[in-house]
Amino acid sequence: MAPQYYDVFFSATTNSAAGSQSTSPHIRLLSGSNVSTAVKGLYAAGKSGTAGGGQIRMITAATAFSSMGTGYTPTKRNPGYTAALTSAATATTCTGNTTTVRASVGWAQTGGMGGWVAIEPDAAVILTQGGGANGNMEISSLSNAASINVDLTVEFSEG
Repeated sequence: MAPQYYDVFFSATTNSAAGSQSTSPHIRLLSGSNVSTAVKGLYAAGKSGTAGGGQIRMITAATAFSSMGTGYTPTKRNPGYTAALTSAATATTCTGNTTTVRASVGWAQTGGMGGWVAIEPDAAVILTQGGGANGNMEISSLSNAASINVDLTVEFSEG
């Protein structure tokens, strides 16, 4: 079966302390019980901020987070796809333990976009099926000014 593609979009605000990573992730992904998730794209675009830059971070955790936050239904890239089995959440309130930053992408606070894309299938960040230690991802941000608005997009496939 060919992979099916999905995305999660969220408008967030960076930490109220300049230069500090958001205390709770903006987006969370947790793989489904019988499917792996391949994260293939991460994008950020600042909105109406002051001059300067920010970073969006893709983070995995050795121990998955304990609560998901506000549930979010991933959008199908093709309306004919089945619903995603990967759980997504926004506006989350806690992080996993023993985290590892997998990618950090820069963006301009005044409106510039930054992004990362897997250049081939084996370059994707794989979240193994069943969630847990190898099946979770968090997306957090930081910026050199406090409370910058940013649009975030995560693209992934299943199958």
